[in-house]
Amino acid sequence: MNIRPARPTDIPGILALLNEHARRGDVLPRTAVSITQTLDDWLVGVHDGQVIACVSLLFYTEALAEVRSLAVHDDVKGQGWGRTIVKELITKAKLRGVPTLFALTRAVKFFQSVGFTVTSMERFPEKVYRDCVQCPVRHACDETAVFLQLNAPITNPLASSGQVLQFANDLIPITQFQRGVSVMAKKPKEKPQVSKIVLAYSGGLDTSVIVPWLKENYGGEVICFCANLGQGDFELEGLEAKALASGASKVYIEDLRHEFAKDFLFPMMQAGAIYERRYLLGTSVARPLIAKWQVAIAEAEGADAVAHGATGKGNDQVRFELTYKALNPTLQVIAPWREWDIRSREDALAYARRHNVPVPHTEKSIYSRDANLWHLSHEGGILENPAQEPEEVMYQMTVSPEKAPDEAEYVKIDFEKGTPTAVNDVQMPPAAIVEKLNELGAKHGIGRIDLVENRLVGMKSHGVYETPGGTILYTAHHELETLCLDRDTMHYKEQQAVRYSELVYDGKWYTFLREAMQAFVDKTQETVTGWVKLKLYKGNVIVSGRHSPHSLYREDFATFGQEDVYDQSDAVGFITLFGLQMKVRAMMEVSDGGKTRYAAPDYSKFKRD
Repeated sequence: MNIRPARPTDIPGILALLNEHARRGDVLPRTAVSITQTLDDWLVGVHDGQVIACVSLLFYTEALAEVRSLAVHDDVKGQGWGRTIVKELITKAKLRGVPTLFALTRAVKFFQSVGFTVTSMERFPEKVYRDCVQCPVRHACDETAVFLQLNAPITNPLASSGQVLQFANDLIPITQFQRGVSVMAKKPKEKPQVSKIVLAYSGGLDTSVIVPWLKENYGGEVICFCANLGQGDFELEGLEAKALASGASKVYIEDLRHEFAKDFLFPMMQAGAIYERRYLLGTSVARPLIAKWQVAIAEAEGADAVAHGATGKGNDQVRFELTYKALNPTLQVIAPWREWDIRSREDALAYARRHNVPVPHTEKSIYSRDANLWHLSHEGGILENPAQEPEEVMYQMTVSPEKAPDEAEYVKIDFEKGTPTAVNDVQMPPAAIVEKLNELGAKHGIGRIDLVENRLVGMKSHGVYETPGGTILYTAHHELETLCLDRDTMHYKEQQAVRYSELVYDGKWYTFLREAMQAFVDKTQETVTGWVKLKLYKGNVIVSGRHSPHSLYREDFATFGQEDVYDQSDAVGFITLFGLQMKVRAMMEVSDGGKTRYAAPDYSKFKRD
C-alpha cells in the first residue's frame, strides 16, 4: 500500500473523495484553500495514480491533535487502507512529539481496533468550544469521542508495590496505604517528582509565588492556566508575561465567558439555586469550570499534576479538587497552602524577592475579592466584624441605592425554554446578556447582599456580594415560571432548589445527583417561554408585566359556563375530603361532652377597661 504525505497534485483527488463522503454526512466538507494551507498535515493512500484514502491532523496545541477527514474510497473498503493510513498518521504524530490524539467519530469500533479509547467529549473543550459550537446539529450529535495517549506512562515514586491499574491507556501504580509505615512517623513525606504541573493562575501574589515554589519543591515544568470569566481587563493585562517571568514554561489564557454563562450560570438560574436564601453562588459555580479546563489542558499537555492557590481553610480547595477527582482521578493534586511555610503577605513578598518573581507594587486592599461575569465578592477588613455596617467605599460594582437615579428604568427580558435570549428586544449571546444586565442593575443599586454564611468546612464567614445582573435574571425567570408551571411542579422545584444550591456551593457540579436534578429542571423549562418587564429603582427590582404563550393563567376560563371548567358546587365535596382528618380529630375531642383544643375562650370572664 502506497501511503505518503500529500502533494499539491493530490488536492483535486482529496477533494473528490471528501466531497463524496461529505454528501453522506460522514465527514465535514473541506475546501481546496483549507487543504492547501494545511497540506503538510495530510496523508494520502494512492493506487494506480488515484487518491483512494486520506486523513489529516489538526493541531489545537503542541500537545493535542485531532484525527479528521478520514475517508476511504468505496472500491477498496475492507482491504485495510483505513487501518494502515491511521497507523501511519499515529507514527507521524509520535515523530512530531504530540502526546494526545483524539477524534470524533461514528466508527468507534474501527478506532478501538487501532488503539483508541472511548472517552467524554468534554475532555476536549478546545474542540467543543471552537468548532462544535458552530455545528448546526450540535444538539443532536451522534459522534463519539475517542483518544489515544502517545506519551510515556506516568509513574509514581511513592508506589512501593508492583501492582498497577490500567486506566485510559496509562499504567498507574497503586500505592498501598500505610503498608509498613507507622502512623506516628515524624519523618516528613518526601515530595514525589512530577513532570508537568498545570496551575490555576490568576496573576496575583499567591499564584505568582506558587510557580517557582512548585518548581523548587516538585521539580516539574509549570504550565499556567487562566480563565477569562469576565473579571475585567485590568486583571488579565500582562498576565502571560508575568507568568513566564515567574518561571512558567507556557501560559494558557482562555476566554470562557460564554461557556460560563451558557453552561453554568443559566442552568443554575433555571434551577432557582440560591444558597441560604440569598447567595447567588458567583464564586462557587466558577470553580468547576476553571478546574475542568485545567484537567483538559493537563491531558493535552501530558501533565501528571494540577495545582491551585486555594487556602486550607476555605471552600475553594474542595471545589477544585472534587472536580479533579470527577474528571481525572489519576492526576496528582498539589495545594501549596496546605504544605508551605508561607503564612503572610510579607512571607510571600520575601519569597518573591529571593526568586526574582515580578510582583506589582500596588497597595494591598484590606478586602479579599473575587470577581467574574456574575458577581464581585468582598471578605475581610471591616467585614470581619458582622456588627459593623460595610463602608460605601468598599463597593466597586454597584452605586448605592441612595445615589441611584431618581427616575426608574424599565427592562424587558425574553426567554426561550428558560434561557434568556434578548434584552429590550435585542438578541444577545449569553455573556452579553449578563454584561448588559450588570450595567443596568449596577446603575440602579441592584444586587447588594450582606450575608453571614455557613462554609462547607464548618465555620461561618461574613461576606458582601454584588450581583446586579444575576439578581435581575433570577427575578425575571421566577416571574415567568409563575405563569408557566403548575402548582405541584413549582413547589417541588422550589424544594429541590435548596439541595441544588448546596451541591453547587459544595463543589459537586460534576456529580450524578446534580446532573439528574438538571434533567428534571430542563424538563420543567420546556414551556418557560415569553417575556418579563421589570422596573429598576433604587435597589429594587419591581415586576411590571409578564407574558407567555404557554401561560396557565387564563382569565377567559372564568367566563365559561359552570360546567365547562369548574362547577362551584364541587367545592363542597372537595373541602369535606380535604379537611376530613381535621374534622375526625375534632369529633373525637368533643365526644362525651368535651371541647376541641381550639375552643374559643369565654370572653365574659375578662374585665373591660
